Amino acid sequence: MSRAWLAAALLFFGNDICAQPAAPILRTRQQRAFRTAIREAAAKGPNFADHYTIAQWGCGAGCVSMAVIDSKTGRVDDGPFRILATETSEPLTFRLDSNLLTVRGCPEEKNCGSYFYEWTGSRFKLLRKTTARE
Repeated sequence: MSRAWLAAALLFFGNDICAQPAAPILRTRQQRAFRTAIREAAAKGPNFADHYTIAQWGCGAGCVSMAVIDSKTGRVDDGPFRILATETSEPLTFRLDSNLLTVRGCPEEKNCGSYFYEWTGSRFKLLRKTTARE
């Protein structure tokens, strides 16, 4: 990497381009129980809503759980569900340039459908829910 490229990148992206993600601060029993998955995801850097990282892990066959980590502060927040029963290969859809989280499955193993959440910076706000047809 040339010095000119680095200088241009710093002007464009700011100092965050060189910053390492903050170590996750595990505050709850569930977060501590899944500390390895949370720490490994956090180390990879942001993948959601500019500077957040969504960590997801399996909790059995057809089940997923998640947390969101602030890569600047290390704060860890729980997802909008404890467990999500699912039959799809990608139950969570999210992007680095968006604060929308799309969830497909059955939160807490009931009320199956598609859920659309907005990340506010401290919690997930439910925008819309479409139920699956039985």
